[in-house]
Amino acid sequence: MTSEPGSTDIAIPMAQHTSHKARFEMLLQWIPERFHKYFQNVSWLLFEKVFTLFVAMVVGIYIARYLQPEQYGLLNYAISFVGIFSAFATLGLDQIIVRELAKDMDQKHDLLGTSFILKLAGSLVLLAVLSGVLIFMQNERFTAILIVIIATAEIFKAFEIVNCFFQAKVLSKYVVKVQLLVNMGSSLAKIVMVYYQAPLIWFAWVILVAAVMNALGYAYIYKKKEGTLLKWSFNKTLAISLLNEAWPLTLYGIALHTQARIDQVMLGKMLNNYEVGQYSVALKIIEIFGFIPMVVMNTFTPAITKAKKMSNELYDSRLLNFYRLMFLLFIIVAIPLYFLADGIIVFLYGAEYQAAGVLLSLFAIRLFFTNMGVGKSVFIVNESLFKYSLVATIIGASINIAVNYWLIPIYASTGAIIATIVSFTISIFVLDLFFADTRRNQKLIFKGIFSFWKLNHVT
Repeated sequence: MTSEPGSTDIAIPMAQHTSHKARFEMLLQWIPERFHKYFQNVSWLLFEKVFTLFVAMVVGIYIARYLQPEQYGLLNYAISFVGIFSAFATLGLDQIIVRELAKDMDQKHDLLGTSFILKLAGSLVLLAVLSGVLIFMQNERFTAILIVIIATAEIFKAFEIVNCFFQAKVLSKYVVKVQLLVNMGSSLAKIVMVYYQAPLIWFAWVILVAAVMNALGYAYIYKKKEGTLLKWSFNKTLAISLLNEAWPLTLYGIALHTQARIDQVMLGKMLNNYEVGQYSVALKIIEIFGFIPMVVMNTFTPAITKAKKMSNELYDSRLLNFYRLMFLLFIIVAIPLYFLADGIIVFLYGAEYQAAGVLLSLFAIRLFFTNMGVGKSVFIVNESLFKYSLVATIIGASINIAVNYWLIPIYASTGAIIATIVSFTISIFVLDLFFADTRRNQKLIFKGIFSFWKLNHVT
């Protein structure tokens, strides 16, 4: 059946738009009215995460193909180098500020102003520490320039305190719109740069410009909805209070980023940027699957927390089944990925990155530790074992560095993955043996792993 060109082209999108809107409204009818804003808030956040992840993957593949392993490795070396120190710029304040704003919005000017100044000071400390490390490590001049450009972007992340404000008000859609717009703009800029064969340093400048645009977007949306930022004020007493509470989170962040990023830095320093390029490509793919356990955790955490208040038996039962679910997800993802790794790498990135196929197979094994570590974090939070978590992360990062020094000269990138697996084995499993509070949970983890087919109810 044919129709007039014009009328059909317009009618179909309008019908689809109405249909999607009607479905969303029908879904809201099944949710109590008091939860509507929370559901909409989560929907915006989830959409932004999925969209950003997808765009980053597609554009990242395009960039990797253009730059080739050597230059792509250098770019990721610089990003990872800055990433290790990025906790200085956040100071672990975000969750604390969201909590305090949710408790008392009347303090918003003091809270926002004080945390903004603290984050700004933290980013300057980051630049100072990083500069000292650069001098000590004696990187090549071009590498140092890349690192400094990318690190400068951390200064503008102080404006992300606006994001905390809208999170506390359960109105994340405003900042999500800013983030989506900036992500789309920066992604388009990267595609244009590849098309015109831009030099490597331009890709570092895009990271800085994106941070500036995010800051301007946050400032604009806050001014539009709440008024001028000039009303923010710094409170010395509040600053001391925030820092006293946040310093363990800052230390934890540094250790966590070290454990996550040190492999690429050490590969670049001890071997070459080609190895970093191959390693980074495999890591980018595995990070996509790391999103799955996070979504599952956020979904089932409330049910497990509720069970703890009801009875220990129900609490243990839900934890056990949660660990079963996490291990089952690992099997579902890791087995196909292990055997198809070579084909996936060559199809997405080209033959130049074929060496990353073996690395991706090994990374598939590492998903086991990712899943079980995320699962274990639910227990850590419910039991308030944050000091234990800090100690475990610091020990894990230290072991990762030590084993990397031993294995990278012998096995190159494969040695870096083995080092990560060893450090995760110790920090997630072995250390539990030395703490009475975690031994019971360790039994539940292993019981869940060896009886995953008995998965029953998590909720």
